[in-house]
Amino acid sequence: MYLQIDELIRFVEANFDIIFKIAIFPGIAFIFGFLIFAVWYERKFLARLMVRMGPVHAGKVMGWLQLIADAIKLITKEFIVPRFTLRSLFFLLPILLPVIPAAMVVLIPFGPGFILYNAMGNGLILFLALSTIYPVLNMLTGWVSNNKFTIIGAFRTIYLDVAAEIPLILSIIGVVIMAGTYDLVGIVEAQSNMWFIIPQILGFIVFFIGYLGMTERVPMDFPVAEVELVFGIKTEYSGPLYLLLMEADYVNWLAWSLLMVVLYLGGYNGPNILGNPVYSGIFWTLFKLLIVLTIVLIIKIGYARLRVDQAVRMGWKYLIPLAVINLVLTILIKYILNIYQ
Repeated sequence: MYLQIDELIRFVEANFDIIFKIAIFPGIAFIFGFLIFAVWYERKFLARLMVRMGPVHAGKVMGWLQLIADAIKLITKEFIVPRFTLRSLFFLLPILLPVIPAAMVVLIPFGPGFILYNAMGNGLILFLALSTIYPVLNMLTGWVSNNKFTIIGAFRTIYLDVAAEIPLILSIIGVVIMAGTYDLVGIVEAQSNMWFIIPQILGFIVFFIGYLGMTERVPMDFPVAEVELVFGIKTEYSGPLYLLLMEADYVNWLAWSLLMVVLYLGGYNGPNILGNPVYSGIFWTLFKLLIVLTIVLIIKIGYARLRVDQAVRMGWKYLIPLAVINLVLTILIKYILNIYQ
């Protein structure tokens, strides 16, 4: 008995760094902490923009306990399963959905040498490969519910994914050409002198619009469209399953926001204000993440939802040509004019 405990202690001591990253940061605890913060921040920030108070009653400090109360309420609610659903997939898909973006977060470098899994220098490829699974699971979630509102929401998810993902990936190729690597750490290090948002401003605009589509944020949230579709693919879900679907949305938002920070905003690059390059890198990554989230929320309050045909037309007619132009300009800058080497 004591021998087993000693072996466990030695194992923890020998692997403390990786256990900390998995359990605390940037692993499980950080993701759950982000969920609480993001929902609270969204409610509070939007309320301030609307000249409202937002959550104030639960929790002595600005109502932050309201989010925990809401989560407990959903967890304790009854499972309601429609009669004609595919029961096994109906329960399985909400569990799988948060796992995919959580795996994408694992690939993000938060500081110099502070990354949970670097994918052998192919972190960007693995990130994009995982990101293609999420819309498919989203679509299946609506399909297995066997409801007209959820099925329409599922089709809209696919329309949005096609319209947003192709120009988004084309814009990312410009960053890869600039950095000369698929390694997310290498891409961050290539921005030590200049963030890619400057030479890649056209690609950044395309990426940002595609990012709004991949995260289904306003004005690209028509797969949900409460006025038309009740709540899109989530219409038939309740209780803990609904909580898991909402969790998946926010974790997906986290993953893509962190990717934007890495690709265009210099990642963990910044002044060493904390005296330790790793701690400072983590601070700058999270600070830039907060800026991205704030900009998205400002857009949410200022723009109306697009129609499906408007989003698809914008993706195919405007974003893809702009992404191709960005690629041409990138090749011109990098290899012909030798401006950015």
